[in-house]
Amino acid sequence: MSLSYRSRRRIKRTLTALGVLALIALVVWLIWLIWVGRYIVYASEGAKLDFSIDLTFPSGAPATAPPPAETVDIRFELLPTEETTPVTDLHDRLRGFYINVGDLKEDPTALISRRGGLAPGTAVLLDVKDHTGCFFSSDHSGTAASVDTDAMDSLIAWLAESDLYTIARLPALRDRTYALSHTEDGLAKDDGTGHLWADDDGHFWLDPTSEGTVDHLTEVVQELHDLGFREVVFTRFSFPETDELAFDGDRIEAITSAAAALCDRFAGEDLWISFEAEADFPLPTGNARLCLRDVPASQIHQILELTTATDPAKQLLFLTDSPDTRYDQYGVLRSLSQ
Repeated sequence: MSLSYRSRRRIKRTLTALGVLALIALVVWLIWLIWVGRYIVYASEGAKLDFSIDLTFPSGAPATAPPPAETVDIRFELLPTEETTPVTDLHDRLRGFYINVGDLKEDPTALISRRGGLAPGTAVLLDVKDHTGCFFSSDHSGTAASVDTDAMDSLIAWLAESDLYTIARLPALRDRTYALSHTEDGLAKDDGTGHLWADDDGHFWLDPTSEGTVDHLTEVVQELHDLGFREVVFTRFSFPETDELAFDGDRIEAITSAAAALCDRFAGEDLWISFEAEADFPLPTGNARLCLRDVPASQIHQILELTTATDPAKQLLFLTDSPDTRYDQYGVLRSLSQ
């Protein structure tokens, strides 16, 4: 059905008139809103209008400077040296760098040269053995094929002749090579077969309660000490996280006894034995240190609450790439390649 011309014209006029009225109403509403907004008061019970508000600005008073404050003398006295809190000697805390396995595939001496050399006494940590039990130098049987042993021999000899504090790092109880040739010292499966238990990577672990295991680790430490290393850091000084072992003893006691036996065998020598582990590792007495890797500086206070170290400044060693100065209250090594 179509509308006539007259009807369409009437509708158009009506819509136009309504639009004009709507526009006028909107303008009036906005003006009213702006004008009324000056009288809106916000109280605890909500917003309300108060047309009694005086909208004129007060004339105010000129600002004046406050009266001068009373001068107070500050006096202090220096305490005698014997009454002040002693500061830990910087020489008691290790400072230096670590050389990881990736750096060994290059030329670590070149990294040192690029740093302009290292000051005497700087600590340098060096990995000497991989996770399979193969050493990186030719001074031991079962060398790793992934590292140039001749270059490693030269590096160790160079470090021994330097004035640096050299540290050797190696896995302790995860040792496929030694376990295969000394099955009596390995951890067996709990299935009654007597076969060695292997982790997901196919590597065997040593029994820390075995006298042969402690003798083997003692021999390794002595060999490294003879090569000029002044400290040995053991990684993997723990039981594997599994319930499939034919071991019914107390695991914490076993680890504690093995660590203490190693430290006792080198008591009185200029040698430190350290353990890369968690903060609550049962650190033995003597020249023993706890090595912590990639621990956020914000967690240091938690570590202090958990650690058994009696002298944290000496016995805590952090391996980190962070420049955070909170590590510097303790021993800290950073990557040589950074």
